[in-house]
Amino acid sequence: MQERIFSEREKAIEDSYFRQRDAALIDKLRQKADLDEIASALRDKLQVDNPELLKRVRELGITVETAPAFLLAPLVQVAWAEGHVTKQEHDAVLRLARGRGVEAGSPAYAQLEDWLKARPSDDLFDTAVEAIRYGFELLPPRERDEKIRDLVHACQEVAEASGGLGRLLGLGSGVSTSEASTLDTITRTLRSHG
Repeated sequence: MQERIFSEREKAIEDSYFRQRDAALIDKLRQKADLDEIASALRDKLQVDNPELLKRVRELGITVETAPAFLLAPLVQVAWAEGHVTKQEHDAVLRLARGRGVEAGSPAYAQLEDWLKARPSDDLFDTAVEAIRYGFELLPPRERDEKIRDLVHACQEVAEASGGLGRLLGLGSGVSTSEASTLDTITRTLRSHG
């Protein structure tokens, strides 16, 4: 009988801990917190719920200081969709990063600059989208859809940054086939349920 009481108490403490981790991440996502705060809450959640994913993130060289850049990896992925990054795409990624609280001169900003000079691995991009999706899954469906739309919209801004001849002639958005394909892949992955 006493063992059962302790077991139930331990389970209640454990459940409370998990709810607190979920609540911290949800709160950061809802208040449009800076990416470093969101990254920290996501790290704490992954440490408890998905240590394998957190291990993969760490093996990619992501640190607490560079984690905000990791949450912007989909923007970098779109910038690299055509095999090179234009100046306009480069500037769009960094402008969007600053708008999300990544300060010029910070380790996360430097990481973004490095990724815009030398293309990261597909594993980095895939792991970033998976981690972002994991965090978004905690939100109610309407809020999750809004967060996905916001991220995809930012990716779209990067894709449209160069414009191309079609945009100059008023024939379309200037998004290339490879950029559209990358946007579609990111969107589908974020909307899939793990």
